[in-house]
Amino acid sequence: MKSRAALAALLLSPLLMAQTAPPATITDNGAPVFEAQAVEFSADPQQATGTAVLLSQQANVIGVVRVDAPVAGSIAVGNASIALQLTPGTELFPVVLQQHREARLFCTVAVDITPLTPLRPPLVSRACLADTNGDRVFDYLGYMQVGVTPTRSVTGAWETPPVPRVSGGTVILATAPIRSPAPFTPLQQHSIAPVTIEVTARIVGDTVAVDLRSREGDASAPINDQRVTTVAANMPRTITLSGAQIELQSLSAGTLTYRVVSALATGQPIAITNTRR
Repeated sequence: MKSRAALAALLLSPLLMAQTAPPATITDNGAPVFEAQAVEFSADPQQATGTAVLLSQQANVIGVVRVDAPVAGSIAVGNASIALQLTPGTELFPVVLQQHREARLFCTVAVDITPLTPLRPPLVSRACLADTNGDRVFDYLGYMQVGVTPTRSVTGAWETPPVPRVSGGTVILATAPIRSPAPFTPLQQHSIAPVTIEVTARIVGDTVAVDLRSREGDASAPINDQRVTTVAANMPRTITLSGAQIELQSLSAGTLTYRVVSALATGQPIAITNTRR
């Protein structure tokens, strides 16, 4: 009986595999790629109180491409779906995936706001396209969840806070190819404005927390794994955030004395993943 049961299981296994649908999407984390621009700064000791920007530096998105054919499709989001559409000429910035490094992913600057249910905040996302074999043709569709959360106004309507033009976040990528693969062209020059990267200090009592943030107008977001907290007793101390070095010299009566040792290095890529604010 045991051998007969084993044989039945063996014969049924291909059928069970065929009836098990593959996952419709895969989830990963994505980070846009920047290159810092040279900046002049004072190497003399300076002071800061409360919340202050210790270093501000612009950075350009590198590796921008242009999609050369229309792309449209949809991806399921729970009981709803998000419709994605891109027109020829749309500029996309590159996104490095944390796990699926073989895929070249590019996303739009413009965001889409998709209502889900009356009780849930709408989904704020960017449309994304992936080239998985390096032939300069997009073959998969996806979207990136933007790290902002809409809130209800007094009227009950959902209001979306300022959204960064370029940011990282959770990427949802469809596992089925798009219907009409779209070629793309790498651009030497593009219209995506630079992002300002800030080294920001927050001083509370005898403690200072220094982190790296990206800012685009009124939209500001922290950058993952780029935060150092130091107490006054451990100063002087030199900290490094993505290559930028700040010497924290002393902290007394809520006043931080610091010195900028070096800015973000130019000529090398910086991948930035933004968290929710």
